[in-house]
Amino acid sequence: METVLTAAPSPLDYDAYDSLFQRLGLGLEAAECHGGLAGLLCATDTVGPEQWAAELLAGKPQLDVADTPAAAGAAPSLLSLYETTADLLESPDYGFTLLLPADDHSLARRAEGLSQWCQGFLWGLGLGGIQDQAKLPGDVNEVMRDMAEISRLRFSDEGGGNDDESAYAEIVEYVRMAALLVYEELRPLRLARPDGNAVH
Repeated sequence: METVLTAAPSPLDYDAYDSLFQRLGLGLEAAECHGGLAGLLCATDTVGPEQWAAELLAGKPQLDVADTPAAAGAAPSLLSLYETTADLLESPDYGFTLLLPADDHSLARRAEGLSQWCQGFLWGLGLGGIQDQAKLPGDVNEVMRDMAEISRLRFSDEGGGNDDESAYAEIVEYVRMAALLVYEELRPLRLARPDGNAVH
């Protein structure tokens, strides 16, 4: 029997979104998807929530028809994730957070999620048209290089000591603030190309 999500998960509930994406067969992890969304929103404001959700569901035969139970159940969740992420990027109190596995997951799993988030962020920037690094403002190039390094981050399954936990927390905070920095640094580019194309 087909499982239908009747209500959107809490805006940044990793396990709920991860379970949803697996049921939908989207082929990507929740952290990677959220990183991609954040990167896309940093790069362009021409892709609305409905278009983004449609792109995620594209190519899935069982989801292409908007009135199928699976698609109908997925839509509120995807729109909620988009709107929450966009709102938090604009939050004046820097309330933006990353969609990552919670602390009850192993350190190795959380580090894998952070790596996927950074991979997604770089992919989202590219999808939004941020490609020529020579022309990027401020510290965006440096952040992109750092994100690429963090995307290769691995913690051993045997890890989890206080030092490793502290290192992981520091990296998460760096990535969070780096994403906000990129969002602000690219604001002039978003304003300068209101008719730009992002998703094809």
